[in-house]
Amino acid sequence: MQKGNWTIEAVDPRKVKMLASELELSELTASVLVRRGLADPERARAFMAAEAPAHDPFTLGDMTEAVERIRSGVAAGEKICVHGDYDVDGIAATVLAVNMLRELGAEASWALPSRFDEGYGLNPGMLERLAADGCSLVLTVDCGITAVEEVAQAKELGLEVIVSDHHRPGERLPDCPIVAPRPSDYPFTGLCGTGVVYKLGEALLGADSEFLRSQLDLVCLATVADVVPLVDENRWLVTAGLRALGRTRRPGLRALMRTAGVDPATVDTGKIAFRLAPRINAAGRLGNPELALELLLGEDDGEAARRAEKLEELNRERQAIEDRILREAVAEVESWPEEKRRRRAYVLAREDWHEGVIGIVASRLVERFSRPVVLVAGTEGDWKGSGRSIPAFDLHGGIVVCAELLERFGGHRAAAGFSIRPECLEQFVETFTAHADALLSDADLRPVTKVDAIVPPQTKLTLDLCRELERLAPFGLGNPGVVLLAPSCELVDLSTCGEGKHLRFRVRMDGSEAGGAIAFGLGSQLDRYRRIGRYDVALRLEENRWNGTVTPQLQVRRIFDEAPRYESLRAELVARWRAGDGAWDEQTREIFAEAGLLEEGANPRSLLESETFRALLAEGEPVTATA
Repeated sequence: MQKGNWTIEAVDPRKVKMLASELELSELTASVLVRRGLADPERARAFMAAEAPAHDPFTLGDMTEAVERIRSGVAAGEKICVHGDYDVDGIAATVLAVNMLRELGAEASWALPSRFDEGYGLNPGMLERLAADGCSLVLTVDCGITAVEEVAQAKELGLEVIVSDHHRPGERLPDCPIVAPRPSDYPFTGLCGTGVVYKLGEALLGADSEFLRSQLDLVCLATVADVVPLVDENRWLVTAGLRALGRTRRPGLRALMRTAGVDPATVDTGKIAFRLAPRINAAGRLGNPELALELLLGEDDGEAARRAEKLEELNRERQAIEDRILREAVAEVESWPEEKRRRRAYVLAREDWHEGVIGIVASRLVERFSRPVVLVAGTEGDWKGSGRSIPAFDLHGGIVVCAELLERFGGHRAAAGFSIRPECLEQFVETFTAHADALLSDADLRPVTKVDAIVPPQTKLTLDLCRELERLAPFGLGNPGVVLLAPSCELVDLSTCGEGKHLRFRVRMDGSEAGGAIAFGLGSQLDRYRRIGRYDVALRLEENRWNGTVTPQLQVRRIFDEAPRYESLRAELVARWRAGDGAWDEQTREIFAEAGLLEEGANPRSLLESETFRALLAEGEPVTATA
């Protein structure tokens, strides 16, 4: 059994019916929109159309000052250098900024730090080289907002700096123009670094610039890869960007999609996140990020093919290193005494771990152990740490608690990184885990599957319904893929696939077929689920394309041993009660009796009219079932 909970928000069925009628949608899709705060028909219509919000770029930080300085630098023929970062967002932001500056007629160059030699952000050595090369203006992208001392040093070297960034600032800001989404000034703070550069482009070139729109493939790539919320401005940027990516003329992206096995006609956020982004990131994780930047910036098809193939090799190497570290980390946790395993955050460190992949491994450990995880890799000099978190824990806040033990740190609520002297590591482990123990409860560590809708009896999970739900895409952080719950199912025709790793079966609801399903990673549970029984199945309805045919497929998120049927169907019962449906049949009576909630022969209304049940009918009251 997959331990955890599923939960669903109870909604007013009258709102669902009204929205379904207004927008000509199924009630299932309408219920998803209502649960996501889109009960108003006009708001829901605008959401599905992914309309672009008209956010004024000049309200984004010190935009006016930044634009004036860039324009004067271009007019004077100054050498302008774009200083980026070594991940997908930093690389895409660098390419976008260089392209924009060259479109303006600037003499623009670029500089990316090495993860291993220079680390994240501005550094003294890089600034000295830029000054010696005759550069007079540095535009940072996806970095710089905490570089107070580095910006001061740049001024001493005769360099002016403009910072464009989206990360969380420190207590002090650099003394220079800063283009960053501040809550006090700008209506949306969820842009990635490349998104911030795009807004700079709107201010420099105009929001309707044809050239700027041609760069949306880069913005889409970075926005998805950097895992920022796909709502508001990002929703439009990714929707328009996916169209641009599908028809991109950029040789590097076309070559990358070929090596990654991505059909441009069907590219979506999942293919970006799991196929394209890891290959671009591989350059910065294992070698030189300039390889990925040159891939995106270059215009020669032959060079693009060679660079994409090199990234493919690096990505395979990255996967092998990652798998080894993951096995070692899991073995270490499993060797700990029970008291240590009960801690509500884990910190693991090894001298021989690769600093370029520990962040990815930390993500996989969070999925496995359902708690914040920090991995630390030994390097020459300071050791490097990278962590990932769960929704209930602010990882950056936890790192701040340990600030006096760290040399450098940065990040946000879900992910953070730092450097630390080896002699401080033991104290960091104690301070960080104690902080997590104090803030997190056992309930916070229990994975919860948020359900968007319960599949009503006799509902067919068809391609038409699948395509209707796809109108809520693009999916990602802030707008996750739609999760449906098929309650009290039978699992039939079970088998394994993918060398025994995955489970394939058919789902039967209320005696009729709901569709074919695949549960990734559950192949080892074949014998368990072959036992006769009923299960609550959380799933996503997706298109399966194979040999020229398209069929609906149920992609299983979790399988729960069926909780008492009263728990499983509570949301449906609440909705029916609100709607005034009094048709409580013999099946409902049997459900309540089986759950021990009703004496045999009694009237279900005696429970439904009780104070206990009425307490569930409050507007918006969450309904939860525990596996």
